[in-house]
Amino acid sequence: MKTKKDVSRNAEFFRIISRYYVKYWWITLILTVTILSFCLTRATIPLLTQQIVLAIKSENGVINSDEATLWWGWSSTTIIIVAVSMILLDALGTFVFNYFSWILGRRIEVDLRNKILEKLVRQDISYYSDKKIGQILTSVVADTQNLGDGAVRIPTNIGISLSQFLVAFTMTFILAWKIAIFGSIIYFALLILYFVFYVKTVQKYAVVRDVYEEVNGNVTDRVGTIRLIKSTGTEDYEKAFLENQQEINFKAHKPAILNLSFLMTTVYAGSMILQFAIPIIAGIIYSIQGDQYASALFFAVVFPAYMINQASLIATYNSLKGITFSLAMSGVASTHVSELLNDESRLNPHYTDGIIVNDIKGDIVFKDIEFRYPEKLEKLILPKFNFTFEEGKSYAFVGETGSGKSTIARLLLRFYDPSNGEIIINKDQNLKDLNLSSYLRHIGYVEQEPQILFGDVFENVKYGRFEASNEQVIEACKKAEIHKLIMSWPEDYNTILGERGFMLSGGQKQRLVIARMILKDPQILILDEATSALDNIVEKEIQAKLNELMKGRTSFTIAHRLSTIKNVDHIIVLGGNAKGVVQQGTFKELVKIEGHFKNLYEAGLLEEKQNI
Repeated sequence: MKTKKDVSRNAEFFRIISRYYVKYWWITLILTVTILSFCLTRATIPLLTQQIVLAIKSENGVINSDEATLWWGWSSTTIIIVAVSMILLDALGTFVFNYFSWILGRRIEVDLRNKILEKLVRQDISYYSDKKIGQILTSVVADTQNLGDGAVRIPTNIGISLSQFLVAFTMTFILAWKIAIFGSIIYFALLILYFVFYVKTVQKYAVVRDVYEEVNGNVTDRVGTIRLIKSTGTEDYEKAFLENQQEINFKAHKPAILNLSFLMTTVYAGSMILQFAIPIIAGIIYSIQGDQYASALFFAVVFPAYMINQASLIATYNSLKGITFSLAMSGVASTHVSELLNDESRLNPHYTDGIIVNDIKGDIVFKDIEFRYPEKLEKLILPKFNFTFEEGKSYAFVGETGSGKSTIARLLLRFYDPSNGEIIINKDQNLKDLNLSSYLRHIGYVEQEPQILFGDVFENVKYGRFEASNEQVIEACKKAEIHKLIMSWPEDYNTILGERGFMLSGGQKQRLVIARMILKDPQILILDEATSALDNIVEKEIQAKLNELMKGRTSFTIAHRLSTIKNVDHIIVLGGNAKGVVQQGTFKELVKIEGHFKNLYEAGLLEEKQNI
């Protein structure tokens, strides 16, 4: 018997696909009509076979009265024409059915994939804190494909098989009810045996699916950290690790394969039993009756039609394999898809509604701001914080790791919402109430590891301002002093930069991002340790460009190096262990005052004194 979990999975599958059958009602109607046409053609073929035998005997003058009761009186030519018509109708129905079922399946797959991808890009950052990208991608690609395939294959095959079963089962009793009784007993016994093995096999494959997702996540994670592997010379270790992952995957498949083998044996052996048992049963029945003429009549006229019909009945038994396994796979896939679609963001980001931000003017006010990460609510990161950031001024946040520096940037970008308090812009607009996309159009963000897309230079620099022209991109790159480098490449601005800018150095990535910011021309600039990974010479060159970019804008800099903050208008010092703001002032003021800033400075955590 099916477990409660199996039933819920299957119910979830049918819940998801039912709305698509309603949405694309015209395709549903076409598929229903073709299924009904299959019933017509496959019911008439056995009868037409019987009639053509009778017609030929009649034309040869050997028909008698007993046989005439079975005969419709059609000529053999008429019957052949009707039979050919039925075959052509069946062929046409098969073409129409396959074409439109494929169209519906792909529509469902694409629609679900789009919904999942939209859900993923709109999720808050904390959603990804405990998930592997490989596991998510498995659902995005494999699960939607399985669900799309199953969404058509399962209902339509159930419809075809059920209608074909009813027709074939009825026809067996019409043609030879005595044989049909024994055949039915064998058929239903095999059906029960099949479902016993099916339930066990599905249970094993549910485990396989979970293992596959975990292994796939680990493999994707390893490929994503190829630089770490190459830089540490751990290729042999990773080779052994990945081989072990595949061994885990293989071992998980073994019990499932064992049950599947029993199941397949049941299917094929059952088909053979049904195929060969019927002639034996028929022979026994007619030998017991002892009527040689009736026996000869049956085997000459009725039996060929009965066996053709029996083949249709056997086909419904064989189709169980495809239906039940598709249902098992699609049921598991549907639960994963539903989990992704039903995972709600902790934020209400107002992507489609909210106040449209056409401009950011005035001060930015942090009012009673307090922050804890949603996934770690027990740990306070930023205690109550009040501050007014004046328009057009530059600010810097310093402090040791974990003091909450980057938290300020993430709150301004609305990666997270404050646990308590409000961020106010444009005098009276709460950041939570804004249309997030319109707000972020005015924000520029440069981080330590620049985000580079797989694409050419034009695509990367235009990102965030897609309407910009190629000429504007080139001008921005000239200002970022990366134009000459780009022109030295074989395909200049059409050069594909590789996965995450694989072919670029750290300084080149930063210049590309600066060009992106120059093109975007944001009103607020956030620099999150933008130069901390660069060497001193490159850092000075990049910082000079960033300083130019900061002029006339409200800017926020999170940094360790003093060279990146000594010229800002105001420095805010954060203490460790959630102490919050412990000092404020200019660089010249803070370096002379005893306190946390001076301690960091003298300890060399910001920058060596002699490099000032």
